[in-house]
Amino acid sequence: MKKYLLLLLSFVILFPVTSWGQIFSQNFSSSSTLSDYINSSSPNSGQWNAISTSGAGTTVSITSNALVFVRAGANVGSFSRTTDFSPIPTGMVYSFTIGVSGNSTAQTTAAVLQVGSGFGTTNSAEANANVYARIGINFTSTDGTFAFRDISSSSNSSNLSGIQSIVWYLNNTGSSVSYTAPNGSTETVANDTYDLWAGTTRLFNDLAVLTTTQSMTDLKFAYTAGTGAIILDNFEIYGANDGALPVELISFTNFVTGNKVNINWRTATEVNNYGFDIERQKSVVSSKNSAARVAPSGDEGWEKIGFVQGNGNSNSPKNYSFTDEPTGGKEFKYRLKQIDFDGQFEYSDVISATLENVNTFALEQNFPNPFNPSTRISYTIPERADVKLKVYDMLAQEVAELVNGSHEAGHYQVIFNGSNLPSGAYFYKLEAGKYVEVKKLLLVK
Repeated sequence: MKKYLLLLLSFVILFPVTSWGQIFSQNFSSSSTLSDYINSSSPNSGQWNAISTSGAGTTVSITSNALVFVRAGANVGSFSRTTDFSPIPTGMVYSFTIGVSGNSTAQTTAAVLQVGSGFGTTNSAEANANVYARIGINFTSTDGTFAFRDISSSSNSSNLSGIQSIVWYLNNTGSSVSYTAPNGSTETVANDTYDLWAGTTRLFNDLAVLTTTQSMTDLKFAYTAGTGAIILDNFEIYGANDGALPVELISFTNFVTGNKVNINWRTATEVNNYGFDIERQKSVVSSKNSAARVAPSGDEGWEKIGFVQGNGNSNSPKNYSFTDEPTGGKEFKYRLKQIDFDGQFEYSDVISATLENVNTFALEQNFPNPFNPSTRISYTIPERADVKLKVYDMLAQEVAELVNGSHEAGHYQVIFNGSNLPSGAYFYKLEAGKYVEVKKLLLVK
């Protein structure tokens, strides 16, 4: 008999008085030409005033949809955003991804990221008097390993490797500000301090900014020492402005039925409410097919899974609902992103849901069947296991490997595309630990 967990969470949320709007965004996917991301006089919200180097010893390029600086031991590479953000943000959420490669010698503060005002476009770090806050990037002697540095206190973070998702919270609002951290918890950053996160790990907590009298209108990155490549991508910067988002959320609940998570929320009043993005903690791709996912090990970010239109202006309670059918695990987190018509937004607190009917191995019949050219294969794993899912022809020759990786307990779906195969009968085989099951599918073109 299947077990279902009825999970009801209810609480009052009043969106805080600090509201946030996106002021900069760039993921380098639109062009491989560096100059497309530069406008010296009137940059848009995805451009810098300058991206350059001071000589041939350092290069900068758009490589594999990322901004890549390579330093061979001389000269400086930098980017500068000197056109002021307007309105001037009193708080900032500065997120990006970063990785390094080719470093073989330890270097303290090989590069620095700065936020402040009155910046220029020269290939150098800005003077301390102009910098509201800064973080350094250290190289270790191990290729691909680096750390962040609070330069003022000479404090270094733990070592990091691979491509890391970084979020830098800076507060100049005049009082403490709460935020939803990358791990889903609610945290607080004091006035004129910053927090720094790498994935779900907080590297620095309430560290003092450099110059409290400065504002946060400009950005700078300068790679000034050491050798190797620094890979930067996925810039998302949000600025805080005073003034409440005028939506009072009085309940946010969910309940689970089978494989569905039913999400409900209720507002007391609304003013200028465009609507709500529903976001779920994103699963981690762990196979050769992007449809196959495992439950997150740490936070891999949040993904938008739906949108529900708001009621604009309302003085009476309004009820909302959304149904999700998640795959790739059994424990999920959800939050709402309430959006105003002017683009300002705020996040709710986080609620959790647990699917409890994950107690047996199962391989479902593909759907549709027959199919052309794609079909969905679903399966269930009740415990952590190494999983393989392959497709074979009638001669037992392997024609496709869909999954090969470790899975947490959960429900999974894979899309099999047979466009490169002739019509006919095929078999698909699931191996998970000691569990093996085979089913037949039919491709008809």
